[in-house]
Amino acid sequence: FLEGAFAKIHKDAKVLNVGAGGEIEILLRQYASVGAFDVQSLDIDPDRTPDIEGDLSTYNFDGNQFDVIVMSEVLEHIRTPDAAVNNALAGLKSGGQLVLTTPFLFPIHDRPHDYYRYTKYGLAWLLRDYVDVEIAPRNSWAEALNVMFVRLIKEKNPVCRFFGPLIVLLAFIFAPLAMLLGAVFKTDFMTSGYLV
Repeated sequence: FLEGAFAKIHKDAKVLNVGAGGEIEILLRQYASVGAFDVQSLDIDPDRTPDIEGDLSTYNFDGNQFDVIVMSEVLEHIRTPDAAVNNALAGLKSGGQLVLTTPFLFPIHDRPHDYYRYTKYGLAWLLRDYVDVEIAPRNSWAEALNVMFVRLIKEKNPVCRFFGPLIVLLAFIFAPLAMLLGAVFKTDFMTSGYLV
């Protein structure tokens, strides 16, 4: 999803990545080097070395608007998501695009700054002032369960760490069955996250 969205960013676009550092920013900057667009990062944590230190909920764009704002795996860490989403809209140029991913059925992470999980209905409500909003599940219910097992490897518990490689192997083996089960028994009641 992100690769597809990043590949569509036009040349000379101004892009704001909310949440500095990490794999998503690395991927975005790789696409920027090929697609010739500019990326700036915004983060509340100065240790993540953002280009702009600030909170999206209260950041004053002061007329500095972006063609694209990326909020990938960030919304659940923002204490005032309504304010952040509304402020992002203010930071977009007319016709600009918000690219957002967020977890739904997913373990707690980045403790103690993991505050929310969103349904597609909650996301639609948060994004009610945006136009042309498309919200899609990241995966099927069976694949979401598989993701939950894999995330055990991230847990600091020594038992989880010890059995982590086995859990990942089992999840890898189960992956084709999970995809098949998700395709056969279609339902939207569970996913590991949403793509917006």
